[in-house]
Amino acid sequence: MINKNMKRGFGSAGFAAALMAGVMTAAIMTAPQANAEEKVVANGELLRIQEYPGTILHFTQWVAADKGFCEDHGIRCEMVKIPSGPVGLQALAAGSIEVSFASTEVTMQAASRGNDVQLIVGHSPANIYTLNVHADVPRPNKDKGYPAVMQDLKGLNVGVTGRGSGTELQARALFIGAGMDPDDVTYIAVGAPGTAYPSFLARQVDAAMMFEPFGTICRLQETCGALVDLVGGEGPAEITSLNGAFETYAARTDFIEKNTVAIDAFIQAITEATAWVNDPANFDELLEVVKGRFTLGDEIEDSENVLRELVKSGAPLYGAEIDRTAVKAFSDYLIQNELITDPVDPATFVYAKAPKP
Repeated sequence: MINKNMKRGFGSAGFAAALMAGVMTAAIMTAPQANAEEKVVANGELLRIQEYPGTILHFTQWVAADKGFCEDHGIRCEMVKIPSGPVGLQALAAGSIEVSFASTEVTMQAASRGNDVQLIVGHSPANIYTLNVHADVPRPNKDKGYPAVMQDLKGLNVGVTGRGSGTELQARALFIGAGMDPDDVTYIAVGAPGTAYPSFLARQVDAAMMFEPFGTICRLQETCGALVDLVGGEGPAEITSLNGAFETYAARTDFIEKNTVAIDAFIQAITEATAWVNDPANFDELLEVVKGRFTLGDEIEDSENVLRELVKSGAPLYGAEIDRTAVKAFSDYLIQNELITDPVDPATFVYAKAPKP
């Protein structure tokens, strides 16, 4: 069971054109929220959206911008590269962006500290992280699986996107779920996969709690192994029970109130883009969108096929809905670990028009 030790280390620090009428109809039909509401068209407002540099996580916002969903709903969607959830929330509070993107517990902690934000639409319902360890790190517990494998990291450096980020929180949860002190390792901020992987190769960190394309690249280059695959459902129940609202987009409450039409338009654009991304019939077009926004680099052998596999495996994982039950589970989870002191009510933390399952 996770306990108050989870609190340690967080003091001052705080981690991927219009469509044919038939395709558009199919996309909307798969999105209950969009199907139930009239189309929202804004007045050309600019929405600056957080993007993690060097990662492939942003299919839906890229598609929304590049395939005309944003334009169709009367908004201009612009990506702003920001390396971690906490930094993105700082930018949101400062007005440098209008839409942040982070794991729900990071946004919830910011809200509990007085950052008046609301979740507006989903991104990834299920966990997207994998704890990877360098190939030359001794792993005497490798065959025993979780939780025993966590002992193999004791005394080592673990890379996370940023201090206080979702990647650090999840890493700490794995140690506590294994009956260990979460400070048995040293957490080092290495940014998103684009900067994290070079740090990993340089052995600035021995392991990394990260998201794609980190795991696929290091696996293909045989530089790492997956110690705990949270994407595959490994890890303690305290983590696996959070699926349903794992990664989400958020906006400031005052901005939502003053720009309701633009936010509602963004929700519809992302919801429709998500349905489009999920549709296997759009794979070739999706691949071209991703190629226009993301590259693996010449050092990746057979990078064309690697990218195809990343897009193929990633497309079904997106979801615009936010499960309010999962949001409450996040609140319970953070209170249990003394990371927040008062419950966060989904009714106020989640925008009323955010898509529901």
